[in-house]
Amino acid sequence: MARRITAMPVEEIIIAFNDKEMVATFNMKAVSYMQQELFKSKKKKNSITEFGSLVLYGGIKANDPNFTIEEARALALTINPSSLNEIIEAYTESIGASAENELLDEAKKKILAQMITNLVK
Repeated sequence: MARRITAMPVEEIIIAFNDKEMVATFNMKAVSYMQQELFKSKKKKNSITEFGSLVLYGGIKANDPNFTIEEARALALTINPSSLNEIIEAYTESIGASAENELLDEAKKKILAQMITNLVK
């Protein structure tokens, strides 16, 4: 008996700013862009900001071939932590990972720690 796999549609997310909107699509093209950057860096572990940069880079570059990793890094550094967390969560959901995903939990903890640290200062 043949196994049936239902292909899920790719969900686009719109990242809205005061002056513009960017569309991120987490399809296999986006994953490919992310992998290319990961292979270049050869780091065993990335910071939450770097991981967020990769997610932004892959998702946005899938729609805008001129988008660069430098732009993604700048965006990840200037976006508020809860928004970056929401974008990362959208990515992990799109690849079939649940909210229980260890990487996502670690990312949430780091973002919360950064937010608390900034409140204390």
